[in-house]
Amino acid sequence: MGSRLKTRSLLVVLASVALSGAAFYLSEGLYPRWWAIWLAPLPVLCIVPRRSWAVASNISLAAGLIGGLSMWEYHSRLQFPLWLKLVTLVMPAAAFCAGTLLFRVFCRRRRFWLAALAFPSLVVTYEYLTSQVFGTFGATAYTQLNNLPVLQLDVLTGLWGVSFAVMLAPSMLAAILLSPARTRQRLIVAFAAIFTGTLAYGLFRLSATPRVPHSVMVGLAASDLPRNLMPQNDADAMRLMRDYAAQTRLLAQRGAAIVVLPEMTALVRDSVSGDVDQIFEQTAREVHVQILLGVLHATSNAVFNEARLYSESGTVKAVYRKHHLVPVIEGRTTPGNDISVVEEPVGMIGLEVCRDMDYPDPAGRYGKARVGLVLTPAWDFDIDRLWHGHMAILRGIENGFSIVRAAKQGLLTVSDDRGRVLRETQTTPREPFTTMLAAVPVRHDGTLYQSWGDWFAWLNLAVTAGLLLSLVIRRPKEIRPGQKDGLKEMTGYLG
Repeated sequence: MGSRLKTRSLLVVLASVALSGAAFYLSEGLYPRWWAIWLAPLPVLCIVPRRSWAVASNISLAAGLIGGLSMWEYHSRLQFPLWLKLVTLVMPAAAFCAGTLLFRVFCRRRRFWLAALAFPSLVVTYEYLTSQVFGTFGATAYTQLNNLPVLQLDVLTGLWGVSFAVMLAPSMLAAILLSPARTRQRLIVAFAAIFTGTLAYGLFRLSATPRVPHSVMVGLAASDLPRNLMPQNDADAMRLMRDYAAQTRLLAQRGAAIVVLPEMTALVRDSVSGDVDQIFEQTAREVHVQILLGVLHATSNAVFNEARLYSESGTVKAVYRKHHLVPVIEGRTTPGNDISVVEEPVGMIGLEVCRDMDYPDPAGRYGKARVGLVLTPAWDFDIDRLWHGHMAILRGIENGFSIVRAAKQGLLTVSDDRGRVLRETQTTPREPFTTMLAAVPVRHDGTLYQSWGDWFAWLNLAVTAGLLLSLVIRRPKEIRPGQKDGLKEMTGYLG
């Protein structure tokens, strides 16, 4: 009999790890299934309160590692060294493990409300703290890019509220399953109220989009031909610049008022930098169009990832230098720290470059400047075109502006301040150039997040600290294996 119970217990543990790990894998990859993350923690959360610390830790860590493997190939594509790939694999799994252990301790003390709160609070705390160094790259909120009603929480709380809501759902469900009848009923009512309210708010905001006072016709162009990805010598760079100028003329003839070209179209040394400017100044002046060109500008002292905006009158109107550089790949590039806001008749326009959109700043500064449109040259890596290309959408929701993002080996994308993709085209090496033309709304919509910043992340920091402190100050007896309560009733059959 004892061996049967042990076998059944082991099978339950293995099944829980497999189910949670598989759901994390589906939700954390480059093509996330938004629904999977809502269920991923549930199998593990349901069994850890009845397991020892060591077993609970191993269960949680194993499930997290399985999920993290979904990004291993991508990190290899980014040329991450082995130690960095291991860090990006282990850190999120360790955070999940810590969250489940905190959930476990409150369940064992029969404080089910705190258990439900502890898990999402710790996850958000981890994501916020790591974002200060690595950016928001792996935040749970990005799994919801196809779940627009929930994404509207971004307006109030930033992406931290989206992450919290997604992690709160399985935490509350586990607490409901584990708690005694009276507590269970109250948790069910709270669960229904929270998530009905979240869905209602999101649907209302999507349906109540204000009228757009102005729009601008924007053209986007990119070339995925191998020889055009980023020419290194001056002759090839000038050839490609002339080709991009020709595409700009064609887009202007179709009605484009602004043309956005990709990030790092070529390596532009000081020896040809003036010639590049001359080509696009002349093009802009002759066809009456503004042009945003991304180049890797190599000077005698430093290398800069630049976005140069050429005005209709044929002058360099603004130069923006990328703030957040890709580790390893841009190891020798010097970051910028200024924003570029351009006042146009249709409204205020801002400039960013690719990975800058993975961070709340500088997008937050554009929100405070009441920008209505951000233009973004970018360069993705083909396999991440959908996932990384759409991460920028959250910056538009948070700060109330539309986004035009032109990425080689990626997508040409236009999105509005609700996160809706208005138009999109996939670039391809089968054609010399991929182009797209779209009417883009230019309207700034003030948001609570824009005014209050990361207040919700700080609230989670305070809650997590308070919960941890409560464990030190007050240590009530944990449930005993033979004690009859909701936890035993609901989990005893799990072995």
